Amino acid sequence: MTDVVGELGALSERAANTPNEKPRTLDAWAAEVEQEFLRRTPGSKAAFERSRDLIPGGVPGGLGFLSPYPVYFERAEGAYVWDADGNKYLDVMSGDWLLPLGHVHPDVFRATVRQLGAGTTYCSPHTSLGYELAAELNARIPSLERIRFTASGTEATMTALRLARAFTGRGKIAKMCGGYHGTHDLSLIANGRFADPDLVPPGLIPGAADAVIILPYNDPDGAEEIITRQARDLAAVIVEPVLGGSGMVAATQEFLTRLRSVTQRHGILLIFDEVVTFPVSPAGAQGLFGIRPDLTTLGKAIGGGLPLGAYGGRADIMDLVDPVLDPVTQMRHATTLGGIPVTLAAGLAQLRALTPAVHAHLSTLGEYLRTGMRDIAQRRQVPLQVTGLAHFFGLHWTPEPVVDFDTASTSDRKIIALLTTSLYNQGILMFKSALGAVTAPMEESDVDMFLSAVDTALVQSGLARG
Repeated sequence: MTDVVGELGALSERAANTPNEKPRTLDAWAAEVEQEFLRRTPGSKAAFERSRDLIPGGVPGGLGFLSPYPVYFERAEGAYVWDADGNKYLDVMSGDWLLPLGHVHPDVFRATVRQLGAGTTYCSPHTSLGYELAAELNARIPSLERIRFTASGTEATMTALRLARAFTGRGKIAKMCGGYHGTHDLSLIANGRFADPDLVPPGLIPGAADAVIILPYNDPDGAEEIITRQARDLAAVIVEPVLGGSGMVAATQEFLTRLRSVTQRHGILLIFDEVVTFPVSPAGAQGLFGIRPDLTTLGKAIGGGLPLGAYGGRADIMDLVDPVLDPVTQMRHATTLGGIPVTLAAGLAQLRALTPAVHAHLSTLGEYLRTGMRDIAQRRQVPLQVTGLAHFFGLHWTPEPVVDFDTASTSDRKIIALLTTSLYNQGILMFKSALGAVTAPMEESDVDMFLSAVDTALVQSGLARG
């Protein structure tokens, strides 16, 4: 965390005074945050030092890195997790959005264990699980006329984009500036993980950047103009109804409606990436916005905490991957771990437990949190913006209203990093980017605890005025 301390030195003049306290600098707050973090987590430090020789950054899948070292966890239940030192945390990471029902939901647990006893996979279809989960998804999201399962959301979006190019015979796709669709080459261009949206990361297939048209998010006129100009070459427009990686920024109704209109007009496929947003309503974000895309990609929450993704949509498009119609189709899709019985069982149990009442609870609790954050920002007179939809939220340290990647990029990442680490110290598990979600086991008292922790961090920082 010393690197953060150093970076914050130049920001010290912006630290405000709290009532009845002497002025302080942000680096003083950073030093206190670091000291408390080190005091609470010696077990995590030992795990990090043991792991990093074999695992880059000590994080097996890349998620969860925190400076000076990650926090390592041992168990979870409901809305809470416990780390290597026995510290208890309210979990607003939700397993990177996998767990709207919380950890170890009894229905999901029983279904998973039952299928484990019958075999994880047979490299052949299970008698009923694939059909039952597909039927459940189709009943919720009617645009999913045909569905195929994958092992991840990355695989789902990668395959859907290839399917769009095969179906239309066009070579390019359009995505939003800051849109995140996994870790395949086309997604990594302007995907919100870099401060510079024009940055093309190393290692991509030559020409990948030329195959991607970047659109401005929540700018209907600007997006329509670019799509119209590029229409002859565009196979698909892919969009997250909530710009997840760039800060949980919800699209406007006008923006999504305009995308649907212009793509239909030019024979371009509209792909809704609902890998993150599927749980925002019984019918996903497309149900909330009342828009029917041509293809949809899913992942995360549909797997009940296990790795599962899906893509699907119009039957005539999905016909391209049907070996009954074309045994030697060049649009072959096969995946060893996509839709194996144990993940299908977990996912089916989770979807069946995500009742309309649970969705309503999640949305109500999410709005309760966002309202509470706005109240804190106003009372403490700090430029803390909150974004989100349903049970999702994002925090941004900026006076600018956050509506897209550019405005989200005005957030002071250094202050946000300190804020989230301070929340760790108070028993809140949260992404260092300050994105989060409430889960079904939570009640208002859990959200109140979160809000109190944010308020405490602001007071301790010296940034609060009120």
